[in-house]
Amino acid sequence: MNKIGNLVVLVFAIIICVSFFLPWVSVESRIAGGISKFFSGEEKASLKTISGFQVPILANGPDAKIMISIIKIFNPGVTDADKKSWLIWGIPGLAVALLLSVLFLGRNKWVNLGIGILGVAIFSVVTYQILKTNLDKFVMHVVITAGLWLTLWSYLGIGLVSLFRFSRQLLPKIKE
Repeated sequence: MNKIGNLVVLVFAIIICVSFFLPWVSVESRIAGGISKFFSGEEKASLKTISGFQVPILANGPDAKIMISIIKIFNPGVTDADKKSWLIWGIPGLAVALLLSVLFLGRNKWVNLGIGILGVAIFSVVTYQILKTNLDKFVMHVVITAGLWLTLWSYLGIGLVSLFRFSRQLLPKIKE
């Protein structure tokens, strides 16, 4: 079972790393002239899709006002969104760290419990935040795309595999 669990976690970690470069959100303007003109007063190319990799680059680049506005849609109280956006690059790193923890420390039931709780919590918190945000009330039409959903479902998968492994590690003690 450990080999199968390790393989499943490996697949989920790869999906997270690949999905980080896939589009996470699709953004369209609901008004004529594009979202760049609305926020900056200048006619520029309108953003269409944004990947996880692009978020901090856009939040700290020439179209920062647009990206920060998109970030504030999901977290209205955020301050220093441009600086905090760099934390998004930790998402694939966390997936690799969880994979390495499963591979090298997976025999420890508490490691499995911690990874399980973390994976399920990431999925739950981010999904709740997305679902509670009314994306239809803004000037920009924001659609969550496959890249972000694949990332979230993969974290949930890592969490569930680890919780399953934790529960299997408890079984011998129950039978005794």
